[in-house]
Amino acid sequence: MSSNKRAKIENLIDESYQIESMLSTWQEDGVVSPERLRSGQECYQSWYMRAIPFISEVSREKFTDMYEGGMFIQRIKSFLFKPLEINQFHDPSQIDSPFSKWTHPYSTTFLDNFHTQRSLLQAEIYSVTEAAPILAELAEIFARFPSFLQVLQNSKKPNVPAPRIAKEEDLQVLVGACLRLMYDDVRPEDYVPEHGGGRSRVDFLLPAVGIVVETKMTRETLTDRKVGDELMIDWGRYARHPDCRGIFALVYDPDRKLINPAGLQADLTQNQNNPATRVLVVR
Repeated sequence: MSSNKRAKIENLIDESYQIESMLSTWQEDGVVSPERLRSGQECYQSWYMRAIPFISEVSREKFTDMYEGGMFIQRIKSFLFKPLEINQFHDPSQIDSPFSKWTHPYSTTFLDNFHTQRSLLQAEIYSVTEAAPILAELAEIFARFPSFLQVLQNSKKPNVPAPRIAKEEDLQVLVGACLRLMYDDVRPEDYVPEHGGGRSRVDFLLPAVGIVVETKMTRETLTDRKVGDELMIDWGRYARHPDCRGIFALVYDPDRKLINPAGLQADLTQNQNNPATRVLVVR
């Protein structure tokens, strides 16, 4: 990963929030001086031209379409150059008029499309981030998970209750708390885009690094082969998440149901895949 490239993308993302704030008041005020209009146009267009080189070819057409639009779909360009054009179908005498006052409303013509552009730019950070080192770091940290539990369970202080992991949901609570020691943004049960009429959820998403974290807890009916099969099925769904560049699976095996945990880890840890995957078994 080029740290210089990542820094430039992050600066563009930070700058996008400033542009969003600058343009958000145009239709609220109902008046935009020529100087403010020109300044806003120049700021956005400068940002746009500097962002395009960082957008991969597969995403560039979508990125430019969010600006250009077309004859029937008006996008950012229309808002920038005609932000105060009155919608001829708007009836101000109707409180619940189905038509906006503006021909090119800020929220739908600019903001929605700008958010898409920003998400495409954010995705480029994930594409230049090597997932394998992050997965290795998570594995190193969670390898100490049994020691962490032991300290809490051996505590004699009445106001420090020992955690009880009776089911997978209990495990998720503790894993989520640990992740928040490392990352500011930890999103539990983030949805994967619909596929085949169904929706699935990842246990945790770390959007800053593009990592999905999954938890499994063994039981009588969930041993070596079944754990591996379930992980592979889950990963096929998780890979469709737009922010997923790597998957870390923590398998908690307190009763030692797994016969060959080392083999499970080795077989399902793939650093060169997209997304990269890493399995850690703890007992």
